[in-house]
Amino acid sequence: MTSILSTLKTLYDTRGEEIERWLAKERAKGEPFFYSSVDLRHSGLRLVPVDTNLFPAGFNNISPAARTRASRFIARYLQESHPSAKRILIIPENHTRNLGYLENLATLAGLFRTADADVAFGSLAAPPGAPLELTAPSGSILVEHPMLREGDRLLLENGFAPDLIVMNNDMTAGASAILKNLSQPIVPPVGMGWHRRRKSVHFDAYKNLAQDFCKAFSLDPWLLRAEFYNCGMIDFKERTGLDSLARAIDEVLARAREKHAQYGIDAEPYVFVKADSGTYGMGIMTVRSGEEILEMNKKERNKMHTVKEGAHVSEVIIQEGVPTIDAVDGKPAEPVVYMIDGVPVGGMWRVNGSRDANNNLNAAGMEFTGMCDEVEDECGQWKAVDDCNFRSFGLVAALAALAAARENYDSFMINI
Repeated sequence: MTSILSTLKTLYDTRGEEIERWLAKERAKGEPFFYSSVDLRHSGLRLVPVDTNLFPAGFNNISPAARTRASRFIARYLQESHPSAKRILIIPENHTRNLGYLENLATLAGLFRTADADVAFGSLAAPPGAPLELTAPSGSILVEHPMLREGDRLLLENGFAPDLIVMNNDMTAGASAILKNLSQPIVPPVGMGWHRRRKSVHFDAYKNLAQDFCKAFSLDPWLLRAEFYNCGMIDFKERTGLDSLARAIDEVLARAREKHAQYGIDAEPYVFVKADSGTYGMGIMTVRSGEEILEMNKKERNKMHTVKEGAHVSEVIIQEGVPTIDAVDGKPAEPVVYMIDGVPVGGMWRVNGSRDANNNLNAAGMEFTGMCDEVEDECGQWKAVDDCNFRSFGLVAALAALAAARENYDSFMINI
């Protein structure tokens, strides 16, 4: 079996200009969102996206050269999309005492400041008259100010009036009323929060885009995408809809077995059952048969019943599992690619020594390390794995970022 990284490298070496033209043509149909991060799984044979986050954390984990690129593309984005935006308001998650997340905020603010923007933080949780002062591990002081409305404009209590609002809060529990119907632009849009967004809609858009790309460049789309199925009307606590979920799991596994037979893969397929909305690695379980769902105990059902901020799970996505071949210091790892305006600027490795190569690594025990992104003077300082090929990772991540811009929620009757 040919390595997918070798295949994509050869493709770029021989048809790189065609790939760039193809990507540019697709961008013209719908611009990617301001920023995103894409979780990938690389099995050797395959390289597939398994999650696309439109409100990414972890910018503190990308390399110095990647930060320089990110700042350059932020400056380009501001010049092209918001040329009058000089004051940037970043709205973080409501619970921001996680030290890694605080360092992410400090790094993100630094990227904007390097792009010659004035930056402030506004809090959706801070009560009036009570700014929240926090210290990142690097020593950076972050002050999250209470926010107020004046007509259709959002201001900070200290008088800071932003030209552009950048959301770093995924709005799992819903969009605050203070953010609705503002005259100031908000990126990414409030309507793309996890209160409305669905992973199944994203992967349906990605499926179509990957098929188009693979048709144009003579690849099997299965090499760049995982099988999936959406299943709704689920209540894990009350056991409602579990029979239908079990049948759907077996259908996805049957499709995976057909591809395994085609490629001579001996390993038995498995799937992840994930909450169809939400992040932080919550609401995820690994399953190898539909029967496992029917035999879930109370503790397992309760774990799947609620996710971040107590949101109840009523829809799930069944996603084909792709084992990772990557490791850092002998621990299973998966690449995470960071995008600015749909352009891959850098990456990191999510590493979890308490999990095996088949499992979800976004779980207790995970750590992060920088990724060598083929810049010669970085590779001695930033950990790499065999066959680290950032250009190939970036290509698949760019497809996922384009797919996010094509998610269609016109039929979702949800108040944004």
